[in-house]
Amino acid sequence: MTEKLYWKYPYKTSFKAEIIEVKEEGLILDNTLFYPQGGGQVCDKGVIKKDNKEFNVKFVSKEGQNILHHLSGRFQDYLKQKDIINGEIDWEYRYGVMRAHSSQHILSALIKNEFDIDTSHANILFEDISLQIAQRITYDQFKHILLEFNKICTIENHRFHSKFIPQKEIKNQKEIIRGKIPNEDVLRIIEVENYDLICCGGTHVQNSTEIGPIYVYEFRKGRDIKFMVGNKAINEYSKQNVDLIRIASSLNIPINKLPNKIEKQINLISNLQEKNKTLAIKTLELIARNPNMTLNQINVGVMETELDYKVISKNFRNFPPNYLLIIKNKEDKIMVLSNSKNIKADDVVQSLSKKYGGKGGGNPSSAQVTLQNKPKDIISEIKLLLT
Repeated sequence: MTEKLYWKYPYKTSFKAEIIEVKEEGLILDNTLFYPQGGGQVCDKGVIKKDNKEFNVKFVSKEGQNILHHLSGRFQDYLKQKDIINGEIDWEYRYGVMRAHSSQHILSALIKNEFDIDTSHANILFEDISLQIAQRITYDQFKHILLEFNKICTIENHRFHSKFIPQKEIKNQKEIIRGKIPNEDVLRIIEVENYDLICCGGTHVQNSTEIGPIYVYEFRKGRDIKFMVGNKAINEYSKQNVDLIRIASSLNIPINKLPNKIEKQINLISNLQEKNKTLAIKTLELIARNPNMTLNQINVGVMETELDYKVISKNFRNFPPNYLLIIKNKEDKIMVLSNSKNIKADDVVQSLSKKYGGKGGGNPSSAQVTLQNKPKDIISEIKLLLT
């Protein structure tokens, strides 16, 4: 069984170990500082050395009670059972993951304590965390949580403690332990003073202020949260801060008024888009009654619009029979709709793509193509097809 040194010495970076077994994928050691991937936390990185040979640890996994270190290179030629090796973890990477995992515990605990909402899933990467909670919360609720979250990680200092408790002794604490309790003889408990108690096998910082600034870059559907810690958070904060200052300056407003300004602009754009949609639909109705031309009893209408395809198709159902509708947009994409048995939409598309280049396809009633070269007069092209 591999002794888990990363639980005893999470801040230690190097160790000595004896090789228990050499496998095709890597080594099993009698003890290790390398954390194996599991519990939503990514594994450690680093190297294993013997004499003048060094091998990268590219992955670490659990194998029963043992931990398997997946190595790069022809390690089997140099390493054998009972050899003594030196292991060294990538400390910057480890510390970034420790900060990330500890921050996730705090955020999940705050949401549980404040709203009695559990965390459904968490993924812990280097200085990057994503989690999903079981129920939705509002932006205002999230803002409230985020304020407390940042205080704990930067100003207030809360200790992280780890301890081992036999399963038979955990009964009295089940109601105060957050999350599921594994079916194991001995449980490892992580406690954040005054906030959280949970079963966890991951690596953690000693103090919450080691986590530092939090940068939330996604909050979707009231449930999905993604954020950064450490250098990633600082770099993104700095970049976004300058970008916001530049945007605010271009609008000639203070940065703290930018959210209201953007919201007003979004509402304005949304209103304009709705008005444009209404005008485009009215234009479709006019074209239905007044085609650009009629040739061989086939009505032809041409329109340039960015209107959604589904909206166009829906309104085309109200067009008179024997109608060919050509829709152009600014990206040289042409949509063709036909309700005539005498002219097929996909035939029109094939003819245009053959002459002007491009890719497209569809069926007799609906087809589209993006042309490499733009026709000077699309109506003249349709005339050639109908005569």
